[in-house]
Amino acid sequence: MSTPTRNRFRAAVMIIAPVVLLAAFLYHPFTAGAAAPAPEAVAEAAEADTTRWAAAHLLTLGAFALAALAFQALRGRLREAGEQRWSSWGLPLVIVGFVLLAGLPAIEMTIAGAIDTGVDSVALIEAVGPWFMTLFIGGSVAFVLGTLAFAMGVARAGIMGPGPTALTSIALVVTALALAAPPFWAFYVMAVAAIVAFWPVGWSTLRAGTRPGAATGEGVRASAPRPRSAEDQGGRLRGFGRRRSHTSH
Repeated sequence: MSTPTRNRFRAAVMIIAPVVLLAAFLYHPFTAGAAAPAPEAVAEAAEADTTRWAAAHLLTLGAFALAALAFQALRGRLREAGEQRWSSWGLPLVIVGFVLLAGLPAIEMTIAGAIDTGVDSVALIEAVGPWFMTLFIGGSVAFVLGTLAFAMGVARAGIMGPGPTALTSIALVVTALALAAPPFWAFYVMAVAAIVAFWPVGWSTLRAGTRPGAATGEGVRASAPRPRSAEDQGGRLRGFGRRRSHTSH
């Protein structure tokens, strides 16, 4: 794959992924509360429209997958800029975080299906609560550490100007911290912060991929001159001898 094409794919996923994440959270029924929603509030929201509840969490699964690809695209952009220290271990942590967090919408989809069978939804939510919190805490810790590592990588790589670099780094920190916040509205903050973080890098990557020198591998060192073979050197010496013989006459 050529450099311009690869950069276009990277830019596309970094621009689209946070928008899909925001759309998933906006479509999700809002559950009020200063802390984590109570089982009764979750059950009420799920029972109001089980189809929307399941669809919102299915969309969230897709958004998590796209977000993981966005971090991978950011890792590739930083690697090409020479940043190897922070993003090299930040990406595995982010991937682990998304894998664990993906279990949460999967549980919520199961709850929607169980409600349609007539089970006690509150009792079911209370029963899966410990497993839900285990996945949430483990995924949040991995995601927060990995995202903070990416923030350091962006700050040190210098792939953009000082202003966009500072904006992206701060937005990544906000994205990480918002995920760990208990209220549901923190997910909106997380998605908006992800847009602020990834869009400048996405546009920068897109411009880098369409520059005239990108198609020929801009920034790649020119190949070293090929050493002359013995035959070439011999021909050169023979020619030198002939020129010397002509001048002697």
